[in-house]
Amino acid sequence: MKEKKKKTAQTTQKKRMPKSKKLLIMSVALLVAGLGVFFYPGIAKLITDAQQSAVIDEFNHNLDSIGNPTVPENDDEASETPLMNEEEAKNNKHYDPRLLAKLYSDIRKYNNDIYTSGQTLLDPFCYSQESFDLAQYSVYDYVFGYITAPSIDLNLPIYLGASDYNMWNGAAQMTGTSIPIGGKNTNAVIAGHRGVINKTLFDNIVFLNEGDSVFVKNLWEKLEYKVVKTEVILPSESDKVKIQKGKDMLTLITCHPYGYSDYRYVVYCERA
Repeated sequence: MKEKKKKTAQTTQKKRMPKSKKLLIMSVALLVAGLGVFFYPGIAKLITDAQQSAVIDEFNHNLDSIGNPTVPENDDEASETPLMNEEEAKNNKHYDPRLLAKLYSDIRKYNNDIYTSGQTLLDPFCYSQESFDLAQYSVYDYVFGYITAPSIDLNLPIYLGASDYNMWNGAAQMTGTSIPIGGKNTNAVIAGHRGVINKTLFDNIVFLNEGDSVFVKNLWEKLEYKVVKTEVILPSESDKVKIQKGKDMLTLITCHPYGYSDYRYVVYCERA
């Protein structure tokens, strides 16, 4: 009889063991899930930062492959260069120096035209339209350059036009403002998201201080700007990001406060 009770007890114990193991597995699973949720934003940001750095590395590699083009001296010569047709643009795998010279000439004219016309920055949808189809100038990946600010570890590719795609993948020049090649009577307004859960983007531009350097590397040269002022404005105050006569400016803009879009945080920079 005692032996039978002993066997019954052992059987009961064996039946209970799986429940304990299940609880342990569930506890571990919940712990792992909790840690995943806790660390996900940081890990995701590291991944996207690496992806953006890879885009910039590819941009530099493409420039190296053609010997790093310089600012063209003769706009008339550049303007005579024929554009690639659509099929050629799709098949192109390297920058064409002649087409880049044409692009620079066309951009300089564009920047001058928007200054002399007085700029119309009323319709927010116009900001998203591309001012140039870069593929027609042999820039098949549409990356115009990149922006860096060492003091806040900012390092993002620049696209032309503040479309959803461009804003999601880097910093975007707002159409209707100057394209960032520098020059008198220009103000390139570069927009970036803030508060995206898995991306850094423009989160840290609020930590830029007067005197900090901000660099723009475009297809031809690297430009250095210095922060001169920061300001919080209303979305409707477009006059505050217009070209200022005689100045060579770069303006960074993002939503404010963090996670909301009631205002705009603006960083004004002038050419060093």
